Amino acid sequence: MFKKRILLVISLLSLPFISQANEERWFEVEVYLFERQGTPFEEVVDHVTRHQQRQAVDMISPLFSTDITGASLGLEGCSAQAWLETPELCNQQLSSVQVSHPSHIPFAIGATEETYAQPGESTVLLSQSQAKLGDIIAKLSRERGHKSLLHMTWQQSMLPRHRAKPVHLFAGDDFSSRYTQAGYIANQVNDTVIPQFDFSSALSTKAAVPPIWQVDGAIKIYLDHYLYVESAIKLREEGSKQVPMQEDYSTAVIEQAQTTPMPFLYSIWMSQNKRVKSDEIHYFDHPNMGMILQIRKMKQPSEMAAAESMVSQ
Repeated sequence: MFKKRILLVISLLSLPFISQANEERWFEVEVYLFERQGTPFEEVVDHVTRHQQRQAVDMISPLFSTDITGASLGLEGCSAQAWLETPELCNQQLSSVQVSHPSHIPFAIGATEETYAQPGESTVLLSQSQAKLGDIIAKLSRERGHKSLLHMTWQQSMLPRHRAKPVHLFAGDDFSSRYTQAGYIANQVNDTVIPQFDFSSALSTKAAVPPIWQVDGAIKIYLDHYLYVESAIKLREEGSKQVPMQEDYSTAVIEQAQTTPMPFLYSIWMSQNKRVKSDEIHYFDHPNMGMILQIRKMKQPSEMAAAESMVSQ
């Protein structure tokens, strides 16, 4: 009798965990980012509250990044699934090797073949053939000044806000060879200074310059009775900016500082948080860009696994 009571108590205590596992819900997410070219823009101070990208899920880097020193150092590269499950460890490995990034990432990003989430996975990138917003994208592409920035589809398990991880989104040109993170021209050298060879820097291993993507940001989707979307996307645009000219100290009198137009890389932020409904198409508006998002109901991975198991029997 006592043993039965113990078993009953244990079963009751385990109900919340069983319920939590059964309540896990997967959705399919499709995102399309685009730019409105020709619209005037102003410099935006980088004050937007952003998701920590070091904790974000990165489905793009495994498709385009190349480890150029891992083989010589005897390191094992991270697989696409490892990037999704243990991004912190993969980032630690990246810090110790040199990774070659392409100068441009196309706007259409997807897996090489159709794929579906499996039980136990966190986020799965789908192929372009599994996307469903093609008609809308085709119509928008015919508008004047419209430029596609990023289009990708994935499946993810929707978790509460404190457990959900943002998804890192980036594409377009890499400006790191021409500009700094602050937007100014990179490697500006005074013509009067004679360049000298730095033996110490030549003998040491230089850290790779991180890419500065044309569009870069993150989107966080979580479930709290309703679906919520938190987005912070940065669009970088080349332009010019009035900057002070270098003062000439060779004269006793310093004239009033003058300015001259210089190339500058502007940062334009779109940061919006919304409560959304599944299967509806949602539009995130901004004067210089826009985002179309759809979160679709899908057949749960556990159901698909059970159906496949029955077929195999």
